[in-house]
This record gives sequence, C-alpha cells and structure tokens, in this order.
Amino acid sequence: MKYLILLALSAACASKHPGVLTENAKNLEVYASKPANCQVMGKVVGIDENGSTELATNDALNQAAVLKASGIFVNQEVPNGKSRAVHATAYQCN
Repeated sequence: MKYLILLALSAACASKHPGVLTENAKNLEVYASKPANCQVMGKVVGIDENGSTELATNDALNQAAVLKASGIFVNQEVPNGKSRAVHATAYQCN
C-alpha cells in the first residue's frame, strides 16, 4: 500500500513539472542517430508550454523512462505557437 501511495505521489509530481527529469529519466540517453540493434519501446511526445526544446525533451525522456527505455531518438521538433513538442522514439539498447 505504501508503494502505491509513493507511486501516485511521484506521478503527480512529475505531471506538475513535466520538464523536470525524474530519477529514472536522468539515466537515459538522447541518441544523436537512430540506434542499431535496439528494441523500440514506443513513441513519446514531450511538450513544453513555454517553447523550450530542452524541457520538451525532458518530458519525452520522463515518458521513455516509464516505458523502461534506455534512451530516445528525437524524430521531430514541432513549434506550435508558444509551445514546443518533441516527437521521439524510445529505445531499449543492451
């Protein structure tokens, strides 16, 4: 039960500050090119409402950490008015 409460609190804190890296996301890499021989864990979209690419990338890394990925490759950065979105693929590389 304590674990569930801690997990819920962690998720709530991460959702309030999506640009702040979670502990698990701090260990992830942002790959400069698509990694070879790695498993695709999913697609993620990081968003920062103030237009920061770095914070949008951090949001994408946080999502990739939940997918148990080892890193992301940024496919596209999309400005949308004041906000910025980072579309990325999350990979697990051994």
